[in-house]
Amino acid sequence: MFSSSKSSPSSGVTLIARNTQIRGTVEFSGTLNIEGFIQGDVDAASESKSEVAVLEHGKVEGEIRAPRVIVNGRVKGDIYSFDQLYIASKAVIEGSVHYRLIEMEKGAQISGSILHVAANSADSKQSSPSLEPVPAAT
Repeated sequence: MFSSSKSSPSSGVTLIARNTQIRGTVEFSGTLNIEGFIQGDVDAASESKSEVAVLEHGKVEGEIRAPRVIVNGRVKGDIYSFDQLYIASKAVIEGSVHYRLIEMEKGAQISGSILHVAANSADSKQSSPSLEPVPAAT
C-alpha cells in the first residue's frame, strides 16, 4: 500500500472510528482513515500528500477527492484520485473511479467506469480533469 511518510509536520492522522457516523462534507489534510460511515463528500486539502483510506469496515456514500486514495471498504459515489489509487481485495465501489496511477487486487469490485486522468490535469482539485477512457480488457 501507499505510505504517507513524507507528510508535513502540521498534517496529522484523523480516524473516523467504526461506530461513528458523519453526515455532511468532510474536508481534511494529512491522512484520513475511515472505519465508520460518512454520508457526504470527502475532500482533501490542496496539499499534495493528503491520503484517504476507506478501511475494511468503512463506508462512504458520496464523492472522494484526494491525491492518494486507498479503498478496502465500500464506496457509493465517484472517486477522484489525483496521484495514486489503491483498490484492495475487499473493496466494493459503486461509481466511477478517476485515477492517474492505479493498483487493484484480485477480488475487488467496481460497478462503474474506470477513467484515466491525464497527469497535467491532476494539479488542482478545482480544475476539471481531462479524462481518457480506459479500454475494457477482453
